[in-house]
Amino acid sequence: MTTSDAVSDLGRSSLGLRPTILCVDDDPEITRSIELILSNYDVQVVRDCCGRLGIWDVYQNTPDVIITDLRMPEGSGQHFLEQVKCNTRTAHIPVIVLTGQIDPQLPGRMRNLGAASFLRKPVHFQRLLAEIGRFIPLREVNWSREGAHVKEHIQP
Repeated sequence: MTTSDAVSDLGRSSLGLRPTILCVDDDPEITRSIELILSNYDVQVVRDCCGRLGIWDVYQNTPDVIITDLRMPEGSGQHFLEQVKCNTRTAHIPVIVLTGQIDPQLPGRMRNLGAASFLRKPVHFQRLLAEIGRFIPLREVNWSREGAHVKEHIQP
């Protein structure tokens, strides 16, 4: 077992490392907005613009949580989800599907493929934070003159 496999198996937060969130969406405004919101928390955000790059980053970074759109060039979100969930090294990673598609059967289909959560765009960021917080601890970063200090994030 490699060090990265051990970190993946134990979870970054249990080892005192910052959790990693992979955000895959072809709309850079969406990924940047999510990154900005999460900059208030002690997490690392990796952004990708298509499913193909997202799959590569899953294997390179082994994120703790994945947020993905469904309609993207170069690898749909459904294909991306299937690739993550069919690999024993990555199947444990919770995937949050965030999409603008309105099909009423879509949430059930995505959950059957292994999605941990399904949210529709536009999403209220408190709802997204609550979903992320189901899978990893979200600790707020208190930016002060003395430097960044971390405190526990309390869900409502």
